[in-house]
Amino acid sequence: MRAAVFKGSGVVSLDEVPEPQLEAEDDVLIDVEACGICGTDLQILNVPPGHPADAGVVMGHEFVGRVRAVGSSANGLAAGQRVTVDPDPKCGTCHYCRAGRPANCENVQALGIFRDGALAPMVKAPASAVFPLSDEPPASIAALIEPLACVVNGVNKATPRPGDSAIIFGAGAIGCLFLAMFKAAGAGPVLVVEPQPARAQVARAVGADIVVTPDDLAARRGAALPAGADILVDAVGTQFGTAMDHAALGARIVLFGQNQVARPPIHQYTITARSLSVFGSYVTAFTFPTAIRLVEGGKLPLAQIVTNVLPLEQLDQGLGLLRSGEATKVVITPLSGPAA
Repeated sequence: MRAAVFKGSGVVSLDEVPEPQLEAEDDVLIDVEACGICGTDLQILNVPPGHPADAGVVMGHEFVGRVRAVGSSANGLAAGQRVTVDPDPKCGTCHYCRAGRPANCENVQALGIFRDGALAPMVKAPASAVFPLSDEPPASIAALIEPLACVVNGVNKATPRPGDSAIIFGAGAIGCLFLAMFKAAGAGPVLVVEPQPARAQVARAVGADIVVTPDDLAARRGAALPAGADILVDAVGTQFGTAMDHAALGARIVLFGQNQVARPPIHQYTITARSLSVFGSYVTAFTFPTAIRLVEGGKLPLAQIVTNVLPLEQLDQGLGLLRSGEATKVVITPLSGPAA
């Protein structure tokens, strides 16, 4: 089959690779309907990389598909069933899993990063990471379940309440998912910081009360939120210091975006003196069922976030759209051309 293989040093290419086969008793083979391109994928492809990955793996970890075949112990799953997958399978036995902190599992081998992922017609996943999904959500929307599950984890840490003000740095897919969740919780005003006009337009469509460029942030925030924001989210991976500058007393800061080469300046005294709470939020923590219910329920404005649906052969075009900021979320359909 033809798949997007990470070659190392910022290179991904479409290569012919063997189809995955059932090997372990809990293996599940899945025909991929749609797979989103994640900001993590872009970080992997940066030089130097902003996120680690193993050369030779098939990329892609935000996906939805249908079961093709199951191993003998993959209980509750059957061929033809529609599913989504947690691409960070937790071991369930390490210290952190047993302590109820699965996001910190010591034995995660992430699909699309350290083992073959879903920018391909077929992918293999362990049954424990596979979740049934209804047929109603369009494939491009269902591909948002994985990033939404990660965002739900971050939102649970931010604990938005009706009337809480918020600032979100970055209007990519993650920033817009935080925005949708905050608005659903009754937070407001929610201010989004985004330099790219196309993404700023998407943020407005998703429900942002105010959208500003980084250059205008200080003036616009001072007018709208003179005391600062109650919640701040860095969906970029470089904005910790800036978030602190615009935090209200007692604010909660969620650091979500990842960039392992960024070194933002931090004045630690500010955290203590302003009683700030800082949360790092990474992957999912028992949040896939919630994300599935949210997508199946259709209450969040998710269609506005998916700006481009492309076939696998146009992967390079999709990467270019994301790097330029012209796209918010690009979804790849490995089995066919563009689909809903």
